[in-house]
Amino acid sequence: MYERCLNEAERILASDRDVIVPVKKVWKEVEKQGREQGFEVPSLVDFSAMLEADKRFEFVSTPNDDELDREVRSIEDDEEEMELEQLGFYAGDRVKLRRIELTPELIGSMIRRKVDLTMDALTKAWELRPEGDQEAEDQLLEILAKTQRLQREVKKTFSEERMKELSESIKKASPSPKAKSTAKKPPKRTRKTKKRSVTKSHTPRSTTSRRPQRGRRK
Repeated sequence: MYERCLNEAERILASDRDVIVPVKKVWKEVEKQGREQGFEVPSLVDFSAMLEADKRFEFVSTPNDDELDREVRSIEDDEEEMELEQLGFYAGDRVKLRRIELTPELIGSMIRRKVDLTMDALTKAWELRPEGDQEAEDQLLEILAKTQRLQREVKKTFSEERMKELSESIKKASPSPKAKSTAKKPPKRTRKTKKRSVTKSHTPRSTTSRRPQRGRRK
């Protein structure tokens, strides 16, 4: 059962364009597949622990996580929380597949989509705004104007061309593992040893070949 849940989570993350995905969003997708295919899915807490223990997955913290968590947790109305989740705003941990590398091109694409998602959510909020509340309209218009400016800046700063150039610069700056392994190593310094000249030495005569000395006559 657990292995099937984890395999399903891997498939969902591999097909998600955001790469870094809220755990709750993945869990809901796995839960949906569990109902359709007839396998059991654990609670969100247990599911999160399963992902954390599996080497295929990696938990990632993003700059806006804490702020978003506080906003969503402060909502007491379940319907409002569901509306936020339908718009793509989830609280809690984020997870990605460990095998997917976060390149500049991928990060730029993620940031652009995040801002576009926020703009779409604000546009829908404007369409559903309560009539006759001028103060709420003014606040929403101000937020929309700020988000539009941010959207233009993000598209300029994190454009596909700039991110591609940055990615190529990083590749050029860091040598490939193959280049490192094939790099010529400096020769080891060895001590120069003086060759000893071999000279023939006179071999001493054997003591047995010597004539015995005669004692002196008294």
